Amino acid sequence: MRAAALTTALAVALVTAASPAQAADDETHYTTSATLTQASCTIYENYPKTGVPDRHWVKDRATADGTPYHLGVRYTVNGYALVLDYARSDAAIHWGFTPSSCVDPGFAKDTHGARIPELHGLDSHDAVVPIPFQPAHDGDSVATIHATSAGSLRSAPQSFVIGNVREGDEFRITTAHCGTHAPTAWILGYAPNSGRWGYLEAMHLAACT
Repeated sequence: MRAAALTTALAVALVTAASPAQAADDETHYTTSATLTQASCTIYENYPKTGVPDRHWVKDRATADGTPYHLGVRYTVNGYALVLDYARSDAAIHWGFTPSSCVDPGFAKDTHGARIPELHGLDSHDAVVPIPFQPAHDGDSVATIHATSAGSLRSAPQSFVIGNVREGDEFRITTAHCGTHAPTAWILGYAPNSGRWGYLEAMHLAACT
């Protein structure tokens, strides 16, 4: 009995030890699991372009014991892949852009394993749909509020991640006042530090709740 218990405990420990590199790998059907092609890769919080702050983290190819890390490729755009860092799933910011050449495969796949074109991705029904990387909006920004916590910027409510905001970042909305919304409501605005328009959940904007 004692030997059996020790064997069971060891098995559990091994599974637990392996999980950080694989976390969420089987849970995100909308991403394509990929490994790194280099010893380490830079992942940017926002799509790199002029005027956007260089905020990033560096991802190693493997853990200290040699277990490969996996990233989930969501879509590609102009030589970059939007990836989900499974091992950072508990962090406020865990989506980011890395050069497509830094991950294998360097593109997303559909449910049949076929390559998905740039700026397209799987929706909640596993259909390949276009991604509005710069969402449409009516009017210009009228008022500036600030993010009170970090969150992801989306192409539409509950849709594709197109960037991230940090606590304190400006968020410019199209009305004089944001009003009062449920924490899970999506607010349209322009995020200067992301360099684009997008939707942010009201829970990250104290001025909207």
